[in-house]
Amino acid sequence: MSFKVIKSSFLSTVQDYGRLTHGEHGMSQSGVMDEHAYAWGNHLLNNHFNKAAVEITFGGLQLEAQVDTFIAVTGADLDFRINDQAAQMWHGLQIHKGDVLSWGNPKSGVRAYLAVKGGFDASVLFGSRSINLREHIGAKLTQGDELPCRSFDTATYRFISPKYVPNYNQDITLRLLPTYQFNEFSINQRDLFFNQDYTITNANDRTGCRLSGAPIAIKKERMISEGISYGSVEIATDGLPIILLKDAPSIGGYPKIGTVFSLDLAKLAQRQPNTKLRFELMSMHEAQKERKKFNDFFEISF
Repeated sequence: MSFKVIKSSFLSTVQDYGRLTHGEHGMSQSGVMDEHAYAWGNHLLNNHFNKAAVEITFGGLQLEAQVDTFIAVTGADLDFRINDQAAQMWHGLQIHKGDVLSWGNPKSGVRAYLAVKGGFDASVLFGSRSINLREHIGAKLTQGDELPCRSFDTATYRFISPKYVPNYNQDITLRLLPTYQFNEFSINQRDLFFNQDYTITNANDRTGCRLSGAPIAIKKERMISEGISYGSVEIATDGLPIILLKDAPSIGGYPKIGTVFSLDLAKLAQRQPNTKLRFELMSMHEAQKERKKFNDFFEISF
């Protein structure tokens, strides 16, 4: 029992929360780019928070159901359809064997998520079902692939009020937690960083997001590579920020001004090139408070 790939897309992969315990071995965190949309998909179906879903980037995917079950599609509006009829997003839906699910061109956002009742039963690799193409862990979906899952005739599911659905067309502010290198940047450099609008460039994928703007003058001294984390904001030799994302390597050699709050990175995952963004400082206390509220609501624990 499964969903069969009828037409592949630019990039569609199976993802869960990620490979969280292998950084010491040099492996990326991996996992879903938009944690908010992914968590809602599983929540709408009463799934465990870490059940595997399909992350669909920029649309183009077609799947045929080989099973009766329930699904939820969240995240970007990629013209989601069932049997070529516009279908609801952010809502539990019943699917029958033979139904064709398709995603077209982006209307809003970048990444959509297909959650299925009980999760997709993909292979577990290094403690996670997440695909990481940069590290050659798994592969993207191609025509003829099958996504195993269980059959469900009845289920309890939820929906989200439209007023709570994110607007992915808005410019964003990313909240930043300062790193131990924060004070190595002069006051003038920090003022320039926090008081300008940056622009998301085309160099934006699951590894990282490069920004354009007024460059910061930094020391040209070479650094010894050191451990880096998801959301680290490196200032490259051209003086411009690179925000490290889910498939970023585990070490790097650029100075880091701070780390973007994890829940704000979900917003970044849905922004297309040329979107404007700004940074502002966030306290550790506020980050922990907001993170706990999110984790408690979605029953996230490791």
